[in-house]
Amino acid sequence: MYTKANLNAIYEKIAKSVDISEALFDQAEENYKKLGAWMDKETPHYKITVYAQGSFALGTVIKPINDEDDYDLDLVCEFADNYGHNAKRLKVEIVKPLLQRYDEVTKIDEKRRCWQVVYKNSPKFHMDIIPAVNAKSYIKITDKDDKSLSYEYIGSNPKGYIDWFNERKSIRYKAIREAYEMNSKQNRKFMAEVEPLREYRLKTPLQKAIQILKRHRDNMFKDDSEHLAPISIIITTIAAQLYMNEDNIYDTLVNILTSSTNYVNRCKKNEEYYIENPSYTGYEKENFADKWNEHPERAEAFFDWVEQAKTNLINCIDMFDNDAEIGSVLSVSLGENLVQKVFSEINTDIAKSIKEKTNESELALVPFKTQTLLSVPHRQIAPWALPKGYRVFIKAAITDQHERKYLYKNDGDPLDKGVSIDFTAVFSGNMPYIVKWQVVNTGEDARSKRCLRGEFENSNIGRNTRHECIEYTGSHYVQCFVIKKGQCVAKSNIFIVNVK
Repeated sequence: MYTKANLNAIYEKIAKSVDISEALFDQAEENYKKLGAWMDKETPHYKITVYAQGSFALGTVIKPINDEDDYDLDLVCEFADNYGHNAKRLKVEIVKPLLQRYDEVTKIDEKRRCWQVVYKNSPKFHMDIIPAVNAKSYIKITDKDDKSLSYEYIGSNPKGYIDWFNERKSIRYKAIREAYEMNSKQNRKFMAEVEPLREYRLKTPLQKAIQILKRHRDNMFKDDSEHLAPISIIITTIAAQLYMNEDNIYDTLVNILTSSTNYVNRCKKNEEYYIENPSYTGYEKENFADKWNEHPERAEAFFDWVEQAKTNLINCIDMFDNDAEIGSVLSVSLGENLVQKVFSEINTDIAKSIKEKTNESELALVPFKTQTLLSVPHRQIAPWALPKGYRVFIKAAITDQHERKYLYKNDGDPLDKGVSIDFTAVFSGNMPYIVKWQVVNTGEDARSKRCLRGEFENSNIGRNTRHECIEYTGSHYVQCFVIKKGQCVAKSNIFIVNVK
């Protein structure tokens, strides 16, 4: 049986694989420090400091899914005072000309709160530079209203956020650092010199879990034309708030993914979504989820993503029991190239099996035996365009002849005839929807009684559950489809039931 330790070992490799390389990190750090020194030198009448915020500063940066995409480095260009400049003048008349004069910059575009620049010699990066003014316990950043095209200062506190985040991981970080230093002392017996410690190399399970969650988000929303993908600051804030100093990635993911939905609902104020910036000390508190109240579909997308991540990253340990099957799940949810690379380091034969299982098809998340089951001619073709991936988890509960109830695992041990089974579609759905079920029987027993089935049927207990009686020897399966406004928006993997 696949264990938590097995899966955690794989997640360690995945987190390392999606992390930025030391060379690129050093290059980014050198570039922004060089920019800050140049800007300060060029403006003797201003005091300017440039520093990193966001994922680079938090140690949660991840590689882009596609090699041709670049990293997004968030920087703050902080002025010691506003020097009498309003927000528009500071951003457009002071900061922009400075950036245009800087030899390393080849392209500059205005975004709502920043200037996005591209460097000549850093094709892997674009830098989002936010003009800001020091306000003692926080900063005021420039913000442009896209509708009125007016500018104003709004409060923020990126340094305070970094301090808060570091405090949330401090207990586990201290333990990791002490273990590192103890190991280094032992190594000194054999080494003339130990390389100085770079803080960003010591990552806690919290940071690694966030990296994996962000990679899952990027993969799930890679064709996100409607901008529904959960933003990184919301993922990071919720994860850090929920972190209980777990000492491994798997337990950290379990805690975050099983608690996020309740946490968000508990934080509501006056029935509106409210995820507060835990570090901002200005008069008007910053709500990271303010756009959810204007665009409720973004909140729904967040809840759907949490459920899919829970299915892909946590529930898979109960659904499958070997490297190839687990790898096929992760290939679909985290990216085939990434997972192939990770499993190739473990065993090239396993990596090959994963590739054969995935192939961007339904077979990606099921055992090999279903290749035969899926080919039966009485299985009807879905009348809807089917989305990629598997965003619904099927929970199966058995009721035996003595009215005892217990859960049944996908492709589990053969059941006796005469028991009943309730299949429940587990997912997050707030808008009106229906669940369609496809029940497919196989084998001579079902064939002789003309009950092979294969059509699409409605739930018959509530909105999400299908009740069935076990009557025919063989291997049978069900699959469910979530339909909203006539379109299939999510589907489950195939759930196999074996009968004696």
